[in-house]
Amino acid sequence: MKNRDVIIAYIIITSIFIIGVILSFNRYSFAGYYTDKVINWLWLASTLFTIIWFWKKKAAKIYGALLVSFVCLSIVPMAIPFFGIVYYFSTIDDFQQIQLDAPYRIERTIPAALSRAKILVYKNEGLLERQVYETPYEQILERKFPDLNNINLPIQNATLVDSEKDSLGIEYRINNKKKVFYHKENNPF
Repeated sequence: MKNRDVIIAYIIITSIFIIGVILSFNRYSFAGYYTDKVINWLWLASTLFTIIWFWKKKAAKIYGALLVSFVCLSIVPMAIPFFGIVYYFSTIDDFQQIQLDAPYRIERTIPAALSRAKILVYKNEGLLERQVYETPYEQILERKFPDLNNINLPIQNATLVDSEKDSLGIEYRINNKKKVFYHKENNPF
């Protein structure tokens, strides 16, 4: 394997990774739940490989030191940026993924450090998915299942029942009870 081939492969993988990061800041992602996770880990593995491959060069040592410094510095402000990185790379606190009727799917997750459990609704748009609604899970439980006080209750089933321009009706089955909740655009992002 030539040095040029390693550099070209790393640039391609890094470009895809950066596109994924930019998409996530704009509430988009690559289609599929594990797609982003695979790209993230592929980038991390290729970064380690590239740094080891070019270790004798000063630029590789500087690049490696910068990446390690970035991770260490992200721990300083209460570790919130660090945990943001960990959540982006892993499936920690991603409790459930349910495929609704095409093109929608939902996740019951804690999307970031210091965040509460939320229901994220994604709409598939070909190679990309767009996050269209974000609703706190406790809001669904309080409004539709007031007798259930446990936010750790899993969703047994979810079915798309209504799709309007500004709302999405999803029937949730939790603790053997079925209720329809309408996710609306005015829910805070």
